[in-house]
Amino acid sequence: MQPDELLDILGNRTRREIIKLVSEEPKCLSELSREMGVEKMALARHLDSMRRANILTVEEEKIKRGRPRKYYEIADHIHLKVDISPEEFSLKLRTPSQSDKEKTSNVHTLRLESAKSISDPLQRLAALSKIAEDVKKEIMYYEEALQKAEDVLDEVRKAGREAVEELNLNKSERRSLLKVVGLGKLSRPDNITEA
Repeated sequence: MQPDELLDILGNRTRREIIKLVSEEPKCLSELSREMGVEKMALARHLDSMRRANILTVEEEKIKRGRPRKYYEIADHIHLKVDISPEEFSLKLRTPSQSDKEKTSNVHTLRLESAKSISDPLQRLAALSKIAEDVKKEIMYYEEALQKAEDVLDEVRKAGREAVEELNLNKSERRSLLKVVGLGKLSRPDNITEA
């Protein structure tokens, strides 16, 4: 998915409300329609568009009579950062790469498999709760580290702009110089897209 696609999706209030509701817990079409007061047909088009963009996934639940019920939930953890300044406009979209997922999941996967093998349901639930708590802490740690790094980068760029301002250059030359010295737009790893 490109950053522009995500912005198009988030630019619609109905889709933002869908994301908010399904991030709390998976919901089926009829639940979303009832809670949002939107007709099912209109809502189905939004859900299909969001599923094609890999923002939502669908789990089917078989019921005794009739067709299986589809539950929608958030797909992957997505970070979108928008930088707007006189020197640049950039959209950075980051989704976990497969190797990131594997690295993070290896330790927790072992713990999860061990917890699943506990025969007593209450002890299994307690073990799973502990794993979830640890994973949430790890996520918070990485989010804080990322935010701190981005804050430092913003300060470095600001200091660079101030230094370039002291030179007798026109706006285009200042932008070019900032890029040349590495204070313009960043080149990102493959799993991060910059517009």
